[in-house]
Amino acid sequence: MSNKKRVLFVTETQKLSSGFGVYSKEILSRIHKTGKYEMAEFACYAAPDSFDDTNWLVYCNGPMSNEPEYNKEHTDNPAIQWGVVRFERACLDFKPDIVVAYRDPWMDAYIADSPFLPFFHWVWMPTIDSEPQKLEWLYQSFNRCDGLLAYSEYGIRTLEKQTHGRMKPFGCASPAINGDVFKMITNKEKHKKDLGLPADSFIVGTVMRNQKRKLFPDLMVSFKEFIDTAPPEIAQKSYLYLHTNYPERQGWDITSLIHEYGIGSKVLCTYTCQNCKKFFCSHYRDALTVCDHCQSYGAVLPGVSNGVTTEDLVQIYNLMDLYVQYAICEGFGMPQVEAAACGVPIAAIDYSAMEDVVKNVDGYPIPPTLSRELETNADRSGPNNTALVAAMTSCSKQNKEKRNKQRLMTRKRCLDRYTWDNAAKVWEDYLDKVVKKDKEGEWDGPPIMQPIPNDPPKSLSNPQFAEWICMQLIQDPYSAFNYRMLSMIRHLNFGASFGPGHLTPCNQEVIYEEYKQLAQRRYMFDSLRCGIVQEPTPHMYITEAHKRLKK
Repeated sequence: MSNKKRVLFVTETQKLSSGFGVYSKEILSRIHKTGKYEMAEFACYAAPDSFDDTNWLVYCNGPMSNEPEYNKEHTDNPAIQWGVVRFERACLDFKPDIVVAYRDPWMDAYIADSPFLPFFHWVWMPTIDSEPQKLEWLYQSFNRCDGLLAYSEYGIRTLEKQTHGRMKPFGCASPAINGDVFKMITNKEKHKKDLGLPADSFIVGTVMRNQKRKLFPDLMVSFKEFIDTAPPEIAQKSYLYLHTNYPERQGWDITSLIHEYGIGSKVLCTYTCQNCKKFFCSHYRDALTVCDHCQSYGAVLPGVSNGVTTEDLVQIYNLMDLYVQYAICEGFGMPQVEAAACGVPIAAIDYSAMEDVVKNVDGYPIPPTLSRELETNADRSGPNNTALVAAMTSCSKQNKEKRNKQRLMTRKRCLDRYTWDNAAKVWEDYLDKVVKKDKEGEWDGPPIMQPIPNDPPKSLSNPQFAEWICMQLIQDPYSAFNYRMLSMIRHLNFGASFGPGHLTPCNQEVIYEEYKQLAQRRYMFDSLRCGIVQEPTPHMYITEAHKRLKK
């Protein structure tokens, strides 16, 4: 066996065009090129038959066509989509020295409950999009990691501030762009004309998924105020470009908003054809329209699963004269740096990870209007339409020379800060410094768990019962006298588990039944690791991972 460190990356999948997907593709390929590590990937949103001839083992969490029962579970349960069912078997097969994660806190938190935590070094780069962070995340997840990285300088500041310096991320491995792909088209006027738009138009644009936390209504209201107050020669040639998806189950009603604000003649958007697969730019025509290319009635607004290519997206960014990131918070916000690399000035809320990007590219920071959100107990920013209108007005009044100078400076500052090589180097430096400690790497060691008790002891006080759950049932000493145990006692004393949006009866029997499942799962996998029990045949996704690895 090689002496190289064995690194398992927990990803969505490098096949997706989502932010996490792009990050996986760019970072893993660069780490692989170093030749320093034995690599594997646990791809949570990929089916085994979606890969062929992989450069490293890829354990796919998604269902195959001959797994109807798992397909239903995967569809119905987000935790299964995030990997909770198949993670441990991937670990058993690969036996990693290091596990790397870099998704949202709720997506990767299950790793903290793995019985294999003592056997690998866990480094996590969670998205930090607001403050304060949930205490559960800090003390039941982040604090269990052997190391932390951050998506943004804001993330580092937030963790250090909230924990009074106890949590110090190793570094900032921000998402980035490829400057050879995200290019600035010099002749913007010709480019606009080539895509069917007025050559002298002033276009305010955004590339955001249609979600509640994206401030689409206020973006439209601000644009309406801008064209109502701008000089006629500017207002007449100004447009709002929305590159987004609609309809969306939990998204904004884009059509109704456009009609309500009376800006139908001023809104542009991207359509992709489901038949010929080409994209085109157009005035807004609702969610479904006739394709400009093949004339079929099958053109829709793009989403994650039916998006445009990267090359097409570059063309779309280059139509914009001002890019706006208008959201209550962002873990990072990839479109900001993509637009900046294309030489588009950035206006963004000066809060969350957005504040670093807008500062680093010398854009238009929009002062936040912070308020506490019920669901998360975190500060979120509302809109500041007055400041956004001022940014639109300032940008629109520039002469051609000043606008071109700003475009060049925006791109330069972006490429100076946000490169994939820089991000991968942060990970490489971290992986290089990892030294095994305690049980790490000792996958063939003796059992660390005892058989699970059939019933809880009687007549225990709530504190005694909570300690028993942590020490004797799930057998996780870290949880004893920590956040989990203290929360358990609190809920037992109150007689209900409670938090934003829920109030559920709670007693010792309820707690026991809840944690018995986790205990059984932990014991089963520890028994598999030690060979106390054995499975008759390897699971299909394990077999497929090895089958598709390049020989």
